[in-house]
Amino acid sequence: MHTDTRPRLVVLGLDGLPFSLARHLCAQGRTPNLARIAASPNASALAAELPDLSPVNWTSFYTASGPETHGVYGFTRFNVTTRQLSLADFSQVAAPTIFDRLGERGLTSRVVNLPNTYPARPIPGMLVSGFVAHDLARAVHPPFLLGPLTGAGYRLEADTARGGSDPAHLLAELRATLASRRAALHLLWPDLAWNLFVLVLTETDRLFHFLWDAVTDEGHPQHPACMKFLAEWDALLGEVLDLVKALSARDGRPVRLLALADHGFGPVRAEVDLNAWLRGQGLLRQVMPGGVEQCHELDATTLHPDSAAFALDPGRIYLRTRRRFPDGTLDDAAGRRLAERLRRELMELTFEGVSVFRAVLTADEAYGPEVPGQGALGQPGFSQPGSGQIVSGQTGSCLTGAESGVAGATIAGAGKRLLPGTGQSRPASGPASGPAAPSGPEDGPPLRWAAPDLVCVPAYGFDLKAKWNRSQIFGLPEQYGRTGTHTPDDAFWYDSQAGQSGIAAPVSVRDVGALVLRHFGLDAPERTVAYPVVLTGQADWRGAQVSALGHGSPASGAASSASTASGPAHTGVSLATLTDSATIIAR
Repeated sequence: MHTDTRPRLVVLGLDGLPFSLARHLCAQGRTPNLARIAASPNASALAAELPDLSPVNWTSFYTASGPETHGVYGFTRFNVTTRQLSLADFSQVAAPTIFDRLGERGLTSRVVNLPNTYPARPIPGMLVSGFVAHDLARAVHPPFLLGPLTGAGYRLEADTARGGSDPAHLLAELRATLASRRAALHLLWPDLAWNLFVLVLTETDRLFHFLWDAVTDEGHPQHPACMKFLAEWDALLGEVLDLVKALSARDGRPVRLLALADHGFGPVRAEVDLNAWLRGQGLLRQVMPGGVEQCHELDATTLHPDSAAFALDPGRIYLRTRRRFPDGTLDDAAGRRLAERLRRELMELTFEGVSVFRAVLTADEAYGPEVPGQGALGQPGFSQPGSGQIVSGQTGSCLTGAESGVAGATIAGAGKRLLPGTGQSRPASGPASGPAAPSGPEDGPPLRWAAPDLVCVPAYGFDLKAKWNRSQIFGLPEQYGRTGTHTPDDAFWYDSQAGQSGIAAPVSVRDVGALVLRHFGLDAPERTVAYPVVLTGQADWRGAQVSALGHGSPASGAASSASTASGPAHTGVSLATLTDSATIIAR
C-alpha cells in the first residue's frame, strides 16, 4: 500500500437523473453499479437552482453560488439594443470558480464534460469543456489535450436533431459520446496528479428528453433498447467507482465521492408557451410580416417596442420597465402591478382542467431582494452589439440538440466580472454608461438586478417554453418530439462521507460547490438567499404523490398546502424558508 497525503475529492455528475428513478432502476436490478451508491442511506434528493437548466445549475455548482451572484440565468443573453439573443458561455461567468479557489492553495483539478465551461480557459489543472461546446480545439486546456482526444475520436456532443423521430440514431450517438467520456476519464485520471476530479455524464439528460416514455414504460417498443444503453452507462459508473475504490486503497484512506444531478426529470403532458400566452393577453407584440409561424423560434428581433412583457425559456418573464430597457414601456409602479396581475392569472391557467403552474415566484422570492441602485438604465452587464454568438434569425440553426431552444435569461452578463481566483473585479466588456454595478458583498448579490421579474415553476407534467414563433399556448409531446422535461426537485445526490465531516447536507446544487471548497479547508460563500420551497404538487418520477423526497420531513414551520399530483388546488404561492441546510424538501 502506498500512502499518499494528497487531499482528494471525486465528483461524478449524472445529468438529469432523478433520485426516485435511480432507486427504481436499482430495485429492478437494472443498474447494479448505480445501486452501489443509490441504495445507500447516503443518497437522497437534491433541489435544482431556478430555473432548472443545466448552465444555471452546473455554473452554480462550480462557483458555489447562485444566478444572482454568477450571473448565468439560462442559455442565452438578450441584447437590449439589437434585441438579439446570444449564447451564454464560460467567459460571462461573474464569480470565481472552485477550480480557481483551489488553485490559490496549490491544488489541482481535472474536469471532464462540465457544462457551461466553453470556451475553455486556463484553470489550475486540466479542462475538457461540456455543453454547449462546438469546437474541440477551443474546448480543452491545456492545448496539448487536443491531440490525444482527437486521436481517441472524442465527441463533444451527440447529434440529437433526430432524437424524437429516430431512437436508434439517438442511442448510437449517445453511445459515441459515452465512449468519449470514458476515453477522457482514462486519459486524465491515471497519473493521479490531481486533487479534485470532476466527470459529468450528460447522456441521461439527452435520453430522458426524447425517450422518457420508453425508459419508464416497460411496454414501450423502445424500452429494451433504452435499458441496454443504461446498462452500458451503468458500466461506466462502475469503472469510476472501481477507480475510486482502488485509489482509496492506494492512498491508505477513503477517497470521498460526491455524485449529483443538476435537476430532476419527469414526463411531458403538454408544452406551455409563455410568449404565446403573453401575446394573447396583448402584452407581447411582434413585428411579423409573414405571420408568427414564419418567424424563427429564437428571433427576438421581432419584439415590438410597444410590448409590456416577454418570456425566455423555460419560464422567465421580463417586464419592459424603463429602468431596465432603453425603450421600456412601464414605470416601476406599473411594472409591479403587472407582475401581480401576471402572477394571479398564470396561477389560474389550466390545461384539461389541471393547473399548469405550481408557483410563480417574484425575483425577490427566487433570488433575494434587489439592492437599491442596481439595474439602472445603461448599467454595465447589458449585452452589447457584437458580444456573444448570435442565435437569432438564420443563425439560430446552430441550436440543435437535446437542449436546443432552452434559451436563457436576458441581460445575464456580469456588471463587473471577477478576475479568476481573486476578489478583484474588472468592467464587463463592451461600452456602457451609467453607475457601476455594486460588486462587493456589502452591496448584496452583484447580479441580482439581472434576474427575470417572474420565475414560473410548472406543475408536474408541464414543460415551459418561450418561443417567438408559436401561435398556440399548448402543444403535445408528439408535436415537438420530446417526452421528458426537467423538474426542479428530485435530483440525485450522494456523498460517500455524509455526516462524517460535520458539514450540513446540501439543499440545492450551489451548496455542493460550497461543500467541495470546505472539504479542502477553504471558506465557501454564504447563501445570499434561502432556497424557496413551494410545498405543492410533490411527485416522484411517476407523478405519484409524496410528502417529501430526500432527507425526509419538511422543515419545522414550513408552510404547506393540500394538492394533487396533477397540480395545486389553489392559486397562490406557498413558500417556506429553509434555515437548516440539513433539511431538503423536494417537491
